[in-house]
Amino acid sequence: MKKAILFDLDGTLLNTLTDLTNAINFMLSHFKFRTLTELEVRRLLGNGAKQFVEEAIGQPVSPTDFENYYAFYDAYYQAHSEDVTAPYEGIPQVLEALKQRGYRLAVISNKQDAAVKHLIEKMFPNTFEVALGVTSDGIKKPDPRMVEKVLQLMKLKSSEAYLIGDSEADVQTGKNAGLEVIACLYGFRDMKDLAPLKPEFIVGKPYDILKVI
Repeated sequence: MKKAILFDLDGTLLNTLTDLTNAINFMLSHFKFRTLTELEVRRLLGNGAKQFVEEAIGQPVSPTDFENYYAFYDAYYQAHSEDVTAPYEGIPQVLEALKQRGYRLAVISNKQDAAVKHLIEKMFPNTFEVALGVTSDGIKKPDPRMVEKVLQLMKLKSSEAYLIGDSEADVQTGKNAGLEVIACLYGFRDMKDLAPLKPEFIVGKPYDILKVI
């Protein structure tokens, strides 16, 4: 019997695309790299901030230069992460309905841990039991240890939880950790990206989650 639902953050609960695009383009422009469209940025998201910055730069750079570029991006994003970011339409109502049905809710994200906790507290106060991002240990999805850490805190087994996300990393995380996965098409990926990975369920809109669960 399922007791909990682990949600991805970017592209699943929050539409962060514009703020992420603005932040990465601020860095790219400052250091004279080619800037990106929102569509290009959308394709790069889901694997953590450092990989996002590396792929956005799109060319080899020295480790020292990369750390400078990343720090510049990160400082700007932390200061502007709420400029236009908001929950997807229907998400607050879906979360409330799930809580009323007795489900325990958590967030597991490849965003930096401090940013995850800040956005969850600001956008969804008193909603999630646990919120975990990438910490100093560098562990990120699809590594199942992120899921294991959250389930341990909640004192649950993998068979007792769903994982809901919008990226390849989310689907693979669920498979690696033994969770049933609900893949979302309203986020940063399309059917052609997610269907071949064979998640247990695929939903087109937030409200469709309530039809599956």
